[in-house]
Amino acid sequence: MSAMERAEDAASLLSWLGDRPAEEGVTGYAPDGWEASTWILHAMYENPALERLGTHDELHRRRLNAGEIEPLIIGDVNLDEATSVVGTPLGFVIKPGRPWRRVRWGDYLARTPEFHGDRSYPPSDRWFPHASWPVAVEPPPEASLDEESLGALLDTLAAQSPSGDAIRCYAFYAALPASDFDTVHLWQGPLSAVPELIQDNGGPYQCSPTNLWPLDRSWFVWTDWDLQATRVSGTRTLIDAIRATPALETIEWSSSMTNCDPTTQQG
Repeated sequence: MSAMERAEDAASLLSWLGDRPAEEGVTGYAPDGWEASTWILHAMYENPALERLGTHDELHRRRLNAGEIEPLIIGDVNLDEATSVVGTPLGFVIKPGRPWRRVRWGDYLARTPEFHGDRSYPPSDRWFPHASWPVAVEPPPEASLDEESLGALLDTLAAQSPSGDAIRCYAFYAALPASDFDTVHLWQGPLSAVPELIQDNGGPYQCSPTNLWPLDRSWFVWTDWDLQATRVSGTRTLIDAIRATPALETIEWSSSMTNCDPTTQQG
């Protein structure tokens, strides 16, 4: 099976995105123009047996007070006194085994109906009521699809292609997930090889690709550095197939849908 390879003349291959705002090269390109789109909500999991441990910040401070860990001090500033531990993963997350179980965004948010998050912003921490997440919950990761969602998405994309998972595609890593502001990180190869780019699978990156698209640009995947969801754009047939994939929780959101409610949109 072929592997992903660094693309030569990356700047030329990205020229079709040249009219996008410059900052999108730092966090992720978000072009429009496809027939339909949907948002994949990154998976979250919970382990009720850990509920007694409180929040990630409370656990962190107990460990500090017990001398189990040292405070983080930079210069004269004690960051542990000035900040709190939120607990949101940054990057690719492997599906945890039992006793962890998946909980859908809609079901989780239904537990706090009195909370109204900022839905004018794409799916992110702003949608949840926590300044620090409970230890019993593994929140949806930022900047990357999780293992379960990435696998289901790639399988669905392959099933909708005449070439299957051999379809050739480009994988782009923006400056922040690539930890590189000087070099363009663009890869090309078969869809089946995309997971090989991730550190957990032996690759160089802690995240799934920021952007992913086939050579004919018939679909486009965008996972922004600051978000906990991934937007997929393409034909209506493809988007309907993604919405119908059991392992994917999807939602329809746009900047004009400030009252978007995931508790009523479970895919």
